[in-house]
Amino acid sequence: DRKGISIMKFRSSRGKPRIELTEELEDQSVCVDPVNVKGPNKDKTEPCIGPMKGKTFLQVYNCEFIRPPKPDRFARAMKQIYRPSFVLSHFVHYSTVTASMAQSYIESKRLNPDKEPLMAVHSSRWEREEPEMFMDELTQGTLVHARSVLPHDTRRRSAECYIGSKWSCMVGFLCNDDVKFVDELHQKNIFQNKDGSYCNCWRNKVVDDILVPKLEELMGQSK
Repeated sequence: DRKGISIMKFRSSRGKPRIELTEELEDQSVCVDPVNVKGPNKDKTEPCIGPMKGKTFLQVYNCEFIRPPKPDRFARAMKQIYRPSFVLSHFVHYSTVTASMAQSYIESKRLNPDKEPLMAVHSSRWEREEPEMFMDELTQGTLVHARSVLPHDTRRRSAECYIGSKWSCMVGFLCNDDVKFVDELHQKNIFQNKDGSYCNCWRNKVVDDILVPKLEELMGQSK
């Protein structure tokens, strides 16, 4: 309110389920590839895993493969919190129509007689004056994108998740805070902890230490 912001925007990348917070699924009938898998890992399968019972998605998926602050390229998949009175139409990631966009030229001149109306959306002036902003992930707010990893995506984890792997690892192996993130190398599976263990994502300590306990407390009160 103090900043006059109507849209809070969060850069977004999908979280990985932390391996230490998962367990084998009781029902392995869901552990089926939806299409024929090809390649050298097709037969290197094992039981599928999912979030441990009693663990929240907030904690399980608190593992960012892009360590914050995220690069600007992740703005295209932004998520938003907005005032409905200002955002008149919203589609997937974007506020497609806002109250200021919907103003006619005459209305804009009447409300702001000393200012020339904005004629082009996404001009530098529009970006500067619109009541919206990207949150600073380190000081203001962050997004945990806790979208489920499907069971079949976990059944080749041992064949795909290791140092130097050529494959994309869908499961999260936690990097310690002292592991440096290098954006240009994150797809090469080269990150490792001091003990030599493979890692591919970082946790948000505020989420783990403060927000998860608060969420668990509130959920306990609702039972």
